[in-house]
Amino acid sequence: MSHPRGVPMLAALVLLPLFSGCSEPECTKDRDCAARGPDIVCVDEVCVQSPATDAGQTDAGTDGGVSDAGTDAGQADAGADAGVADAGTDAGTSLSEASLRITEINPLLQEPLIELVAVRGGTLAGISLLELTNSKFSFTFPQGFTVEAGAVVLLHLGGGCSDTPGVPAACGQTAPFSAQAWDFSVAGSLSYSGKVFELLASDGSPMDGVPFVKASGVMPDGTVAAVQRLQADRVWDATPCIDNPQSDFAKDRYCRNIAVNWSDLGSGTSVMRIGGATPLATPGMATQWSGPLPSRWGIY
Repeated sequence: MSHPRGVPMLAALVLLPLFSGCSEPECTKDRDCAARGPDIVCVDEVCVQSPATDAGQTDAGTDGGVSDAGTDAGQADAGADAGVADAGTDAGTSLSEASLRITEINPLLQEPLIELVAVRGGTLAGISLLELTNSKFSFTFPQGFTVEAGAVVLLHLGGGCSDTPGVPAACGQTAPFSAQAWDFSVAGSLSYSGKVFELLASDGSPMDGVPFVKASGVMPDGTVAAVQRLQADRVWDATPCIDNPQSDFAKDRYCRNIAVNWSDLGSGTSVMRIGGATPLATPGMATQWSGPLPSRWGIY
């Protein structure tokens, strides 16, 4: 009879530890759960997995949106400097080169005169005039002179006065100088025979050219070659320049048929480039030039 009374007592002893375990908290602080792993924390006295960190609010995300690099790039010094570069300013104020034409000449004067006219304004610096046969005459314009389109320039061979930059009337208006034109006195002289002139830009490219001949007489050596040079440079009539002294035909002799005839000049006359509808066009032609007419130096 004692066995039946002992069974309930044994069951009570077995269940007691279970009820006792439920009554004690699993943890009170996060460190109580440390043994279970680095992401285990204490919540409501129970060790649980730590909630995921909010990646959307990390410093990396915030810094990326307002990074210094982004701000600096928008205000870069390089961008500002490029907009006001010196090179752009200098290029915008540089002077273009003038373009000239030979328009009047008389080699008979005590101081032979050659007149030029600007068909395009700009600087004269470096532009040169050469005589290509036997006179050995050449002249290159100095720095500092600029002209407007339509301006007249007078070269005085053996003259004694030259205008100064910005003052075209510096040499006065007593002949042969002109208050309306730019006067340049240059070294050299011309004989009254055949002469071939060429104007060159400062870079050596052809600008204009004219051959002059007399109706008779011996032409200087090199005349034909000089005329052919003008033709090759495309500044003079391309009609073939034939050199056949034995021919009885004028068209075959010394290029007289395509050059400007400056025969019969006097001290008060000159030949002028005033013929036709476009007397200053290039390549030039003999028909653009007049015979001897009363000189009008400094006016075109």
